[in-house]
Amino acid sequence: MNYFVDHKKKRIHKRQYAGDRCGFVGTPTDKREFIDCEKYIEQLEKEESYEKCPYCQSLQLTVKAHSNVQA
Repeated sequence: MNYFVDHKKKRIHKRQYAGDRCGFVGTPTDKREFIDCEKYIEQLEKEESYEKCPYCQSLQLTVKAHSNVQA
C-alpha cells in the first residue's frame, strides 16, 4: 500500500514517509484508509479537494544537536 488517506483532514500521505509532522495522530482509525490505487488518489484530489501532505512526499530527516561530550 503506497498511500495513507486521512479522510478527517482530507490529506493524502505517502505511507513510507508519513511521520509525526504529518499531523494524523488524532485521526480516528475509521477515518484512515490505506490504498495503492493511483486513480483513486487522483479522483480524491480532483473531485473531493484532498491535498497531498507536504511533509511526507519525501524522506523526513530529523537532526538533533548533541552537546559536546568530553571523554
